[in-house]
Amino acid sequence: MLEVGCGEGQLARALARAGHSVTGIDPQAPEGPIFRRTRIEEFSDPGLFDHVVAILSLHHVEDFGRTLAKMADLLRVGGTLVVVEFALDRIDEATARWALDSLPAAASSEGHSWLDRFCRGERGAAEWDERGFHGSRRMRNELGRRFAERHFEWVPYLYPELVEGVSEADELAAIESGMINATGFRYVGTGRALAEP
Repeated sequence: MLEVGCGEGQLARALARAGHSVTGIDPQAPEGPIFRRTRIEEFSDPGLFDHVVAILSLHHVEDFGRTLAKMADLLRVGGTLVVVEFALDRIDEATARWALDSLPAAASSEGHSWLDRFCRGERGAAEWDERGFHGSRRMRNELGRRFAERHFEWVPYLYPELVEGVSEADELAAIESGMINATGFRYVGTGRALAEP
């Protein structure tokens, strides 16, 4: 298994402890035999992977299409790609109002969270685009060009940023009632014989 953007390596370590062969890559990856300090664009391996996982690590890569092409090249035909991401572009006015009503007060030393700043319009969508955040439509289209989609679902994403007491179930209820947009997604795809460029 290859974990793209492994961060501090919790998932990679847990899978390795369970007996799986794992490689975790990240420019800030921890030290250790299962980790490589590199970006996906520069990563190489002599073999192919049965599974590639990317959890909250693709929305800001510099060249999304090139990154997915690289992942497709590393995944064996029939192998599984799992992507968990968030969709900043789906935070509309109603979703922003709902989030603002439940955001914790900022400590003066910490300032406001990214979600607070975004929902208050302190940084417009254009600025987030300039910072390299990819929209959900583009991400899904690019995934569809390179992998055979097996599963896609919209899921809650904002609740960990909100005050204690606002749960995943609370956000899901607001989504299902049509009050807000879902801003997270889970995608499962399969490697194809010939990935498109």
